[in-house]
Amino acid sequence: MQDLSFLEQDDRTPIVEHGGTPDFGALPRRTRSVVQFLQGKLPVTPISEDTGDLSLNTILEGKTKKICARMFYEALVLKNCGLVNLNQNEPYGDVTLKVR
Repeated sequence: MQDLSFLEQDDRTPIVEHGGTPDFGALPRRTRSVVQFLQGKLPVTPISEDTGDLSLNTILEGKTKKICARMFYEALVLKNCGLVNLNQNEPYGDVTLKVR
């Protein structure tokens, strides 16, 4: 079971931008924790057949609605900051992300 307890934190720190791009250190603590979690999920050496995409369905399997909603929100924040790419092939389908 994956520890996503950092998503339980209430963090209302605003995102500070420098020249249109948010500074990683200025991101809210919870957002930085999500980045570190996602980086830990990446394979150490890329495999040619593996795309390196992470599935939110797999990561969030068995988690509460609150945790799922927060992870989805943080994924959108990271997309907006240009730190991840998100892809969803069909409505209500799995969201995959790739850390840049």
